[in-house]
Amino acid sequence: MFKSFVLFWLLVSASIADVVKPALVEISIYPDKKVKVVIDLSLEAVMTGIGTQYKKTTDAPNSTEYDELRALAPDVLRQNFKDFEGEFLNNIQFTVNNQAQVLQLENIFIDIVGYKKRPRKTQLTYTTQLSEWPKTLAWQYDKASGDSALRYQIFKKNEYKWSQWQWLRSGKPSGVIDINHPEPISTLQRLTQFMNIGFDHVIPLGWDHILFIIGMALSSLLWRKLLLLVTTFTLAHTLTLGLAMLGIVEISPSIIEPLIAFSIAYVAVENLFLNQSIKRKSSIVFFFGLIHGLGFATMLKAFEMTDDNFATTLIGFNVGVELAQIMIVLSVILVLLVLRKLRLDYRKLAVIPVSITIALIGVWWGIERII
Repeated sequence: MFKSFVLFWLLVSASIADVVKPALVEISIYPDKKVKVVIDLSLEAVMTGIGTQYKKTTDAPNSTEYDELRALAPDVLRQNFKDFEGEFLNNIQFTVNNQAQVLQLENIFIDIVGYKKRPRKTQLTYTTQLSEWPKTLAWQYDKASGDSALRYQIFKKNEYKWSQWQWLRSGKPSGVIDINHPEPISTLQRLTQFMNIGFDHVIPLGWDHILFIIGMALSSLLWRKLLLLVTTFTLAHTLTLGLAMLGIVEISPSIIEPLIAFSIAYVAVENLFLNQSIKRKSSIVFFFGLIHGLGFATMLKAFEMTDDNFATTLIGFNVGVELAQIMIVLSVILVLLVLRKLRLDYRKLAVIPVSITIALIGVWWGIERII
């Protein structure tokens, strides 16, 4: 028990943090040759040099500075950004017709401090006026900030004909984009793209999800039981993810996030009892899966899917999540099987201490997310 408490405090100190989210960049070209660039980002992460190469903000050396900025009122943070803006723009490359563009800040939206357990939403809106109609454009986001996603449109009133999202990893440049003859993205390419996003959302970014799956995998070495639990969980989070993306179901993250944390604790606590009802546990896992699906939707909604790519995006994301889940489950089973092969009491050495640790973390997160 003492070892479990020690491990608990170590994990808590290393795990409570914001996930570093990629920037979403939308470029609109207007009939008067005006170009608008909207960047949806975590401003605090950018200002402190914390990029997506970090799993969470506390992995970065200047996480304390991030926390200080995250606690600032929007007006105060806006003032701080004025001093940083020049450096921010110097690290961005935006060209139209092979000519570098000077971006002018038109508007900056910074959300309220609000729920501190998630990155705060900031939108920077920049514009530039062209002298001739654009034929090509190219974009490269700040390499230090890591991943970003890009899409563009030639704006027409009451029409929203966005290009497909282009996922740019680790500051990779978009390359020259011919906006009049865009290279089409196949269904397979889009599936693969969002499979990667879904996988990354769990491993390494989704600590909540990782701990829940570990807790679930520790419940049994009987493959039929595990298959039932994993399938039940998958069906549940797929259902609410789809409903949330369609706008049918929407619940505030301030409610969902504590529930996710407590679901982690509950599943782990169940492992401490020898006689578990698989029927009852699968029902509970289904309920918790519904909650986790709403958590997934919070991130995926940022991509604003259109009707023609809704299915491929949703399927690709889900497949990526499932692959990550399978990897976690297989890893847990492998460890338990090795311990059993060595004729060690795997329940005493692994299941009980790890479950206690996960339960404590879940309770801690739940309370911390309510306060």
